[in-house]
Amino acid sequence: MFLSMNWISDFVDLSGLDKLKLIHQFSLSTAEVENEIFHKGADISGIVVAEIKSVENHPESKKLHLLKVDAGDEELTDVVCGAPNVKVGMKTAFAKVGAKIGEIEIAPRPLAGFMSCGMCCSEAEIGISDDNSGIMEITDDIPNGTDIKSVYAVDDIVFEVDNKSLTNRPDLWGHYGIAREFAALSGRELKP
Repeated sequence: MFLSMNWISDFVDLSGLDKLKLIHQFSLSTAEVENEIFHKGADISGIVVAEIKSVENHPESKKLHLLKVDAGDEELTDVVCGAPNVKVGMKTAFAKVGAKIGEIEIAPRPLAGFMSCGMCCSEAEIGISDDNSGIMEITDDIPNGTDIKSVYAVDDIVFEVDNKSLTNRPDLWGHYGIAREFAALSGRELKP
């Protein structure tokens, strides 16, 4: 079973504590933590909220669009995008030049005869969900240029617990039960 420290933190305040140390203590006292611990979002930087200001169809492609994007800078950014759901006024996650998504660093690149100076991102590309059907649509009223990590829980520590060690502990079959154990280990109060 995979567990999210963000979800556990919804039930017990772990601020100021070394979460990796707590996971190790949990492994020693309660249930074995399997394999490696994943630092989700650690390989993502430079992604901001941006608004699509204009959309034109690419003159030589049925799938590509030429966008002008407001990423909170003084000037609009030119982007070539192939997502089917782009529209004027849409807010999305935008990887600016210099942003990193995994091992990819965003740089200005010619794409189908036009310069693209960034990338509109899907939820899958930034690790929020598995949805890769189009670019992420942000419906909240968030200022352009806001770091996506300050808006969405992109950063997380995820670990796997051996299900065999939980077989006789049905109280641990979810995040709330695991949070109860973390509350006991940390001496913090469990939220109702």
